[in-house]
Amino acid sequence: MIAKICLHICLLMLFFSEVSSQGCGDLRVQLSTTNTNILERLKSKMRTNLPLQCLSDMREFIATQVILKEIQKSLEDNPVVAIHEIFQQIIGIFNQNLTETAWDENSMAAFQIELHQQIQHLGTCSNTEMENDIPSPRAQNVQLTRLRVKRYFQRIDNFLKEKQHSLCAWDVVQLEIKQCLLLVGRLTNWIPN
Repeated sequence: MIAKICLHICLLMLFFSEVSSQGCGDLRVQLSTTNTNILERLKSKMRTNLPLQCLSDMREFIATQVILKEIQKSLEDNPVVAIHEIFQQIIGIFNQNLTETAWDENSMAAFQIELHQQIQHLGTCSNTEMENDIPSPRAQNVQLTRLRVKRYFQRIDNFLKEKQHSLCAWDVVQLEIKQCLLLVGRLTNWIPN
């Protein structure tokens, strides 16, 4: 009887470890699919062309922004951590005053739910990856990756606040978030199979 219980426990542990490893093992494919869905949802709510009155905001934003490509190379060292932080920061941006955007409540909820689910999944996979590396240089590198992403998004946040969350500011920011999601697609390729 005890042997049978032990066997069931072992089989359950094996099953759950297999399910758990599958969740992180197919991370690259899942991330690619989810990111495409999030990107398509964002594109569906963006205006197709930036209005002329918004061009000055766009120029001002670009002049104060660190170009995303400049930090891309440093993010490639920790793609899971970088993507996790990018998704968290996107949620932070979209938790702000959205009255000037074309987003309705249902669309925004679906967008945020998809991001939250991916953040939880990435958190699980990156925590598994980092369990043994707490006091290492790798852990410091992970923190630096998070800091770079946070600094980048702080500039976006500051821009929105300076422009008082205007429609033009949101148009510019959504274009920038689109670029971030395209970067997530590229970073996904750096995740080991």
